[in-house]
Amino acid sequence: MMSNKTPQKLKDSLLSLDMDATMEQVDFVVKGDADVTVQEAVDAVAEALEVVGKRFQGGEWFLAELVYSGEIAKSAMELLSPLMSSGASQPLGTIVVGTVAGDLHDLGKNIFINYSKSAGFEVVDLGIDVPVEKFVSAVDEYKPLALGMSCLLTITSEEVGKVIEGLKDRGNRDKVKVIVGGAALTEEFAREVGSDAFAPDAITGIDIIKKWIAS
Repeated sequence: MMSNKTPQKLKDSLLSLDMDATMEQVDFVVKGDADVTVQEAVDAVAEALEVVGKRFQGGEWFLAELVYSGEIAKSAMELLSPLMSSGASQPLGTIVVGTVAGDLHDLGKNIFINYSKSAGFEVVDLGIDVPVEKFVSAVDEYKPLALGMSCLLTITSEEVGKVIEGLKDRGNRDKVKVIVGGAALTEEFAREVGSDAFAPDAITGIDIIKKWIAS
């Protein structure tokens, strides 16, 4: 039996960016060799990601560390998540995410997705180069608590406003919170086109969505 230090070891190894050590701890949990629950292991991953977020926001860590820690968390959650589905833990809600039409970048979007899933959200990934109608239809279909749009190219930034107008035309703008992020966007721009929030990075985005749930 592993000791109840497993959650701390899991957290420490993730924060050391040690994929092998992290997955070893996850493996103990999955095989039932650790005297901790799957939920406790998932909580440890989430706590580690909160520390990652603080390090990134504080300038202590950079994009490379943010991306790699997200990959480690994703690998851990891929093994832990199926074991949670039979438990009492309910997902916090659904987030629909996509990169706007004309933009083929997905790094920022994928980091956000990794963190969202690790935080307990269900995520519907619409992919890249997503047309307005696909965003609007997804809100109809999945009834998410948030719609996230990523945009890295300045020339495609107007697509964000088009999606928001499309939601208004469909009559469901007030049924979903819209959060946007990406190098091409600013907080001022996000306000101007009528989105609910601007996320400069994945961690901030998750914090904002959690606050929406709490309120």
